[in-house]
Amino acid sequence: MKQEMLHIALDNFKKITGMDVLLKDNTPLDGVLEIPALGNGVHYVVELKQEIRPHQVQQLEYNSKEYGNFMVVANQIFPKVKEELRAKGIAYLETNGNTFIKQENIFLFIDTQKTSIQTKEKGNRAFTKTGLKVLLHLLNNKEDINLPQRELAKLTKVGLGSIPQVIEGLKETGYLLQLNNKTYVWENRKELLDRWVIEYDTVLKPKLKKERYDFQGNWEDIVLVKELTVWGGEPAADILTNYLRPEKLIIYTKENRLNLMKNYRLIPKANGQIEAYEMFWEQDKQKPTAPPILVYAELLLEGGKRNNETATKIFNEYIQPKL
Repeated sequence: MKQEMLHIALDNFKKITGMDVLLKDNTPLDGVLEIPALGNGVHYVVELKQEIRPHQVQQLEYNSKEYGNFMVVANQIFPKVKEELRAKGIAYLETNGNTFIKQENIFLFIDTQKTSIQTKEKGNRAFTKTGLKVLLHLLNNKEDINLPQRELAKLTKVGLGSIPQVIEGLKETGYLLQLNNKTYVWENRKELLDRWVIEYDTVLKPKLKKERYDFQGNWEDIVLVKELTVWGGEPAADILTNYLRPEKLIIYTKENRLNLMKNYRLIPKANGQIEAYEMFWEQDKQKPTAPPILVYAELLLEGGKRNNETATKIFNEYIQPKL
């Protein structure tokens, strides 16, 4: 699917510019492109993305510094992200042919094409509200993909009928390969994690928001009932890394408003310091934070240098070993 996206992008680029693009190699990242019309030997290490959100720019900037001539190819790049990429001198190509390349005596900028109709996959049940809940569990527990479907449904608290739909969606997108009737193996789990973050932000998170609360004192002095309410986002990141001083406070909870007020002396307030979201997973009673993947996602979505640095620490220590 990613290679199909690349070929669509290159075909549209040629239609608009008249320039041929040669796919020279499959590595590093997603391949190496050469554009002979721009000069002999001018090539770009390419990374393919379905779409690019603001929280992904830092990683793209790292890749640009790592590989020198670097280009990101995507189905869709949001306008503000394009501006940021151009400001950082990062080359990009959308599947519709919109392009930015700037280096030494080369400057190519096309931004006249409408968004490609290929930007969204329709009907994939792996990335619905229910599917994203299942994926959080599977990103944390990759071996569980080979559990009986009834057991996986029980672990993830979703209907049994949703499990085969999620599995089929993962197979369609190339993240899951079926070896036989009972065994699956994973592919591109880091890419799946990146997509989970994007889909969580737009599909699941808006449905989880409950209310905002105010409180008196220090957030660290609030003693939460861990199986019912835990810290997320920046306070959770501080607990996990001792690297971040929280400015935005998030809790995930199964408790109602009355219990939050009674148990933690929280005061409902429209612009309160604490944002409360519904807890949608089975919480480990020994841990005071949301799963590291969820903490990582919140940091990336909030953005900022310190949040991104902390997200990298959480990824390296808590997430990468499970991918």
